[in-house]
Amino acid sequence: IRREKATSNICTAQVLLAVMAGMYAVYHGPEGLQGIARRTHRYAAILAAGLTAGGVELTQGAFFDTLTARVPGKADTVVAAAREAGVNLHRVDADHVSMSCDETTGRAQLTAVWGAFGVTADIEALDAATEDTLPSGLLRSDAYMTHPVFHAHRSETSMLRYLRKLADRDYALDRGMIPLGSCTMKLNATTEMESVTWPEFGQMHPFAPVDQAQGYVTLITELEERLAEVTGYDKVSIQPNAGSQGELAGLLAVRAYHRANGDAQRTVCLIPSSAHGTNAASAVMAGMKVVVVKTA
Repeated sequence: IRREKATSNICTAQVLLAVMAGMYAVYHGPEGLQGIARRTHRYAAILAAGLTAGGVELTQGAFFDTLTARVPGKADTVVAAAREAGVNLHRVDADHVSMSCDETTGRAQLTAVWGAFGVTADIEALDAATEDTLPSGLLRSDAYMTHPVFHAHRSETSMLRYLRKLADRDYALDRGMIPLGSCTMKLNATTEMESVTWPEFGQMHPFAPVDQAQGYVTLITELEERLAEVTGYDKVSIQPNAGSQGELAGLLAVRAYHRANGDAQRTVCLIPSSAHGTNAASAVMAGMKVVVVKTA
């Protein structure tokens, strides 16, 4: 969020996600993204064909990557069977189960899902007999990602050099202390960052059952308890994963505090004109009135 006199307009923890998405597009290009999308849909189409052939009713005719099956009264049984086979399905309600394919889906997962529904299918035969079901009216025909950068880096070496070139234009921890940012990663040691690449962290689905995420639960609980102990707070939440989200969480807590004390009229939030662009936006989202304070 750009503010004229702000000394910073980038929320590091959030822009990192944009950088990842952007570089993913740079590396794969339009043809690569199309290939990933078509493969994803192809697996969903074969999965759907196998379920339908096995007598399982699907609730939609057109789909891209996600299917919903109607299994009257058997949703819990199907989900449990899939989980036993190493696959998590989504229980919509007692009668419906949803499942999604992505670029990591393989044939073993399709077989496991069919088995959870009590279906046996021949993948090779279904692959040969199944047509894609994407509606022609939804297929994109115009040119996109036409900038040369989306067509220039297809090898690992080329991509690596391009990323290094961009990094050389930036100011980061390997050059000095980062001077600003509530959410900036000012000092994360390599040993701390290395663990992010572990599958136990990186491959955990956000909707996975809690009993499959006990490592995360322990890590979060212990960190919250230790931070509360050293700061003297009654409770600490590390749910906000960026400075902007932390602002909003804090302002919502402030607003709730005032309301709990009968001071609901206290809604003014003073924001310096040089403050980060998200500050004012967070205050507005929290239902407060922003009053800008001039700074030198």
